[in-house]
Amino acid sequence: MSEPMVSAGEAARRLGVAPATIQRWADRGLLQTERTAGGHRRIPVTELRRLIASSRGAESCAALDAWLEALLSGDAGKVKSALIAGRETSASWAETADHVAAALAEMGRRWEAGACAICEEHAASEALRRAAASCAGEMRVSPSAPCAALLTVEGERHTLGLSLAELVLAEAGWRSVWIGEGPPASDLPTLANRIKPDLIVCAASSASKRPAVASYQAALTELAQRSGTRLLLAGSGAWNEADGAARVFTFNDLRAALGA
Repeated sequence: MSEPMVSAGEAARRLGVAPATIQRWADRGLLQTERTAGGHRRIPVTELRRLIASSRGAESCAALDAWLEALLSGDAGKVKSALIAGRETSASWAETADHVAAALAEMGRRWEAGACAICEEHAASEALRRAAASCAGEMRVSPSAPCAALLTVEGERHTLGLSLAELVLAEAGWRSVWIGEGPPASDLPTLANRIKPDLIVCAASSASKRPAVASYQAALTELAQRSGTRLLLAGSGAWNEADGAARVFTFNDLRAALGA
């Protein structure tokens, strides 16, 4: 199953290097890329995140290790303290969330390599979910603030991204209505009528099958067009390019989409 890709030029822009540098890294095997039918390089989003984290040098590596230590403790209190400390030393919750996302990606690689047990990963995920919810709950948002519905595609159980997105939204002055795992597509109109969100943020991971993502996206797009609701598609899922919906790859992308 393919995952979202970015062009070599976009990767270079985000990393602050020349496009020729991207080509050189790929030629040396330092960067995983794929080729389009036309022969153009494309870089997986997960690989881009890895590069963004690693390009910050030894200080960043130490920060990544600190995040991993906090997450793998399985202690929601320690993770919350790490989140608060991370926000104090970064420009925004979006930047902090992107650092956490890099740590989660590294934890996933360790699990695949057998260096992290599945029970440790589950405990870390639950600790982060609780810590992020606690931090978001402490941010005061006006009851009259614009409302965002947070959900995944139907059958998708990776909701940690939504937990972090709630922090970004709260800092930008948005109320969040947590849906979590998305309801059947047939129930989306009912959900929209009851909540009346100004924005729908829907996430999908690469674990969700392409046909299921495409079908859910079609239902969301129809709903958004009918109700005039903004739609943001997030995560590494196989979303299609479509009018009427914005694609966000990182939490800084989300922050920018909110106009924050």
